[in-house]
Amino acid sequence: MTEFELSRAICRDLTRLALRWQKEKIGRLEIKTPEEIVEMPRFSRITPFLYKLLDSEAFFEIWLKNVPFCVMADDSRDHIVFDKDRQGEKLSACRRCFYFKKCSGFPRGYFEKFSKSEVQPIKDLPCEVMIEVEPRCNFDCLFCFNKISFAKNDRNIKSFSTSYVKKIIDGIAKAGIKIVRFTGGEPMLRKDIFELMRYVKNKGLEVRLNTNGSLINAEVAKKLRGIVDNVLLPIESYQPGKEGLITSKTDPLSQKIKAVKLLKKNKVPIVRVGTVALRENILNLEKFAKFIFSLPVDEWELYRPISGKGGINAITRKDVNLLVDKLIKIKKKKGKTVFIANALPFCAVDDLNKSNSVSRGALFDDGHKRMVIDPRRFVKPHYFLDKNIGDPLKPLECWNHPFMGRMRNLEYLPDACLNCRFKFKCRGGSRYEAKAANNNYHAFDPLARPKKKKYNLTKL
Repeated sequence: MTEFELSRAICRDLTRLALRWQKEKIGRLEIKTPEEIVEMPRFSRITPFLYKLLDSEAFFEIWLKNVPFCVMADDSRDHIVFDKDRQGEKLSACRRCFYFKKCSGFPRGYFEKFSKSEVQPIKDLPCEVMIEVEPRCNFDCLFCFNKISFAKNDRNIKSFSTSYVKKIIDGIAKAGIKIVRFTGGEPMLRKDIFELMRYVKNKGLEVRLNTNGSLINAEVAKKLRGIVDNVLLPIESYQPGKEGLITSKTDPLSQKIKAVKLLKKNKVPIVRVGTVALRENILNLEKFAKFIFSLPVDEWELYRPISGKGGINAITRKDVNLLVDKLIKIKKKKGKTVFIANALPFCAVDDLNKSNSVSRGALFDDGHKRMVIDPRRFVKPHYFLDKNIGDPLKPLECWNHPFMGRMRNLEYLPDACLNCRFKFKCRGGSRYEAKAANNNYHAFDPLARPKKKKYNLTKL
C-alpha cells in the first residue's frame, strides 16, 4: 500500500506518480489529509488533481482518507474513507449534512487560514425522482422493466392527468429535489409531455427523459430544445435485424440513430445510450462500441440483465469478468464515457478494483439515491423493486420510509459485505436480485463471490 499526506508539492506530482504506480502495480493508494493545516492548500485547489488521479482507478485502488465529503463531487465520494476517532473541525452547519456522523471534518486550523465557504452540507434527499408518466408503450421489448412491475399482466392502466403530474412536480420542487425524469412506458405518447417539461423547467429543475426514440422527428426534437437536459435511449444491438427482434418493431435501429442525431443537432446537452449486457453483446463489445461512438453520443451505459422471466437473461461471473476487461480497454482506447450503470457485485470480478473503475455500483439502484413514481399511484425504490413506499404527492415521506432508511444505511447487506472497503459503492450488488434468488434482502447477490484481497506493498 502507498500512503501520503496531501500537500501542494504532492498535488503537482500526482500525474507523474500515477504513471509510476501503474508500472509498479501497487495494490492500494491512500491519500490522507493532515490533522493540522500546515502545507496543504485549500481543497478547491486540490480537488482537480484528485479527480485526475481517479482516472487511474482501473490500475489500483484509490482511497481519500479523512477528506470532507462536501468538497468532493457526488460521483467521487465513494472513494472517501474515514477514521472514526478523527476529530477535525466542523461548523454548526455540518449538523445538517447527511454525512455528519461519518465525516472526519476539516484539518485543525483550516477555517482560520481559509474561508468557511467550502462547507456545503449535503442534504439527505434523492438526487432525482423518476415519474412513469405513461404506462403505454409502442414497443414490446423482451426485457422491459415494466414487465416485472406495473405491467406484469398488461398496460391497461389509466395515465396520470396533467394536473396530477403537476402536483407531483410541485411536491418534488418543494422538497428541494433537483431532477425530474420522465419515463414510462413511452412518455412521448403523451400529448402534454412538452407542457409538463416546461412546467419542470419553470420550477428551476433539471429535466431528463427516457424514450425509445421512435417518436422523435425533426419537429419533436426542435420542441425539446431548451426544455430537456438529458435524454436516454436504449440500443440493444448494432445489427438492425436483432434490434427489431428485441423490440418487436420493424427497423427500430434506424429510428434510434436518427433520434440521437436530431437531439444533438438541436443542442440537447446530454444524449446517452443504454444497452443490456447480454452475452452476445459482451462477446461483440468492440464492434458495438465502434458503432455507438460513431454516433454523437455523450455517454454509453451498460446494464447487468435483470431477472424476471425465468432467468433467460442471466449472465455468469465469466461473462462479467470479460465485460469489465473489455470496458477498461475501450475506455482507454476511445477516451469515452462508458460504464456499467446498475448494481453488480464487485466481487463477481477477480479484481474488485477493476469492477470499481468501470461501474457505478449500486448507487442508483434499490432506492439508494433516487425513487420512482409508479402509474398505479404509488412510489417504489426502483423501476423493478415493486414495493409501495408511499404517496406520490409526499416525496419526503416516501424517502424517509423505514425500508428506504434501512436500504440507504446498508442494513440489508450480508455480514461479509460490511467488511469490504467498496461497500459504500458496490452495496452488495443488487438487493433486488438477492431477494429474487433467495427471498431475502440480506442474502448475497447471485453473482457475488466474497474474497479477501491481497495487495502489493510499496513505499513512496
